[in-house]
Amino acid sequence: MTGISIAERRRPASLRRWLLRGTLTLLALLVTIFAAVAFLIYPVWRSYPEADFPAATSVAERNGQDLDYLRQLPEIDRSFTPETRSTFVQGLEALKARAAGLDRAQLTMEVARLVAVANNGHTNVITLLDDTTFKSVPVRLGVFADGLFVVKTTGENRELLGAQILAVNGRESEALIASLGPFIGGPATLLRAQAPRLIVSPELLHAAGLGDSPERADFRFRLADGSEIERTLTALAYEKTKAGAYWPVRDLSPVPPDKDNADWTHVLGQPDTAPLYLSRLDRNYWNDSLADGKLLYLQINRMRDEGTEPLGAYLDRMLGEIRRAGVRNVAVDLRFNRGGNYMLAADFARALPEALPADGRVFILTGENTFSAAISIASRLKFFSGDRGVQVGEPMGDRGQMWGEGGVATLPNSKIAVRYATGYHDWEKGCRLEQITYCFLPNYIYGAAPGSLDPQVEVKPAFSDYVARRDPVMEEVLKRITP
Repeated sequence: MTGISIAERRRPASLRRWLLRGTLTLLALLVTIFAAVAFLIYPVWRSYPEADFPAATSVAERNGQDLDYLRQLPEIDRSFTPETRSTFVQGLEALKARAAGLDRAQLTMEVARLVAVANNGHTNVITLLDDTTFKSVPVRLGVFADGLFVVKTTGENRELLGAQILAVNGRESEALIASLGPFIGGPATLLRAQAPRLIVSPELLHAAGLGDSPERADFRFRLADGSEIERTLTALAYEKTKAGAYWPVRDLSPVPPDKDNADWTHVLGQPDTAPLYLSRLDRNYWNDSLADGKLLYLQINRMRDEGTEPLGAYLDRMLGEIRRAGVRNVAVDLRFNRGGNYMLAADFARALPEALPADGRVFILTGENTFSAAISIASRLKFFSGDRGVQVGEPMGDRGQMWGEGGVATLPNSKIAVRYATGYHDWEKGCRLEQITYCFLPNYIYGAAPGSLDPQVEVKPAFSDYVARRDPVMEEVLKRITP
């Protein structure tokens, strides 16, 4: 016999029970954490359900199915409030009652009107329209501080280049833009940036109740010589030849988009006459040295990787070059950046001020087409740059508090694309703990709170600046660089 006591013989069983209880407790804790994280992220990453309808046999049935599919939007898109949800549902029921009489353009505009009830820039139909989705007149437009101007035409309308649009279908241009507000959710800056999509399309103006014919529109122009003319322009169907998504601001550049073989003439002339800021809008990111090396100009047009050098690697390389060359001033141009993944540039926004000398300056260039992830990076640049950072240009294309993330739902029959939003952002004050159930979780790591995101130096370019190939925003920057 051994001299082991009864207590000692029981010890292994007690240890096993303790280990078992500890393991179960740990598992329960992990399950709880996993459930909590899933609870927080599921509404953000939740996808719009797949459409499941039988084949439709009539316009009424096709449009009805599309509206039934759209009915789920306020359940997925979290930007709706109880009030706007109620307005959406009531509007949807009223629209469904007359769905049989709607053609595709009318359905598009009525769906856009319903979606815009959310009053959120990312919850939108119009921002997803291509300029060849519907027939349009043979001019393309730019919005400037002093009005709406023709920047591009087909050959037979060359005399309209540089003309100011005074009225369309009897409505003064500013009144017309305001009339388009109910179809484009978000702030007034987004409306101004996107309005040219609709103004060039008689189909869409007619569908919105802003024109008598889907085939033509009546324009009143002020030509470059000061004379005024009236002209009726007929809508044409254009083959989709452009690569990537279309935003009207792209028309400001005389450099033709990739694969663009249409017979267009530009007010700025040939591609090689493009001013620097309009010379490479199809590049996601690029840079140049200005002011005898005193300023690094860095234009980021999309927060997405491109080519063999991902955005993060490119920006790391820029930081290295800034340090090695002793660059004192950097201008980050986000005026044409419609978004992407802000986390690709988040570390750069924090590190850039540290890479500059103590008296170096960071200039953040924004405009009405600065949108989504570009707003996130503007916020971080402004926050980390502190007194050494200056935002120059126009107010941005969405609010500092906005709903983003989400995705795109396509109505099954009309193929109308609807952008929906699922994650909240506050790029002025930052996400608070009590907002954790709906604020985009990475913002608790990357979020910044610089306060107002309005430019400290507001510059609204006029058409006269543009046609003279001047960049008044960069002119303001050059006045303020550290020598």
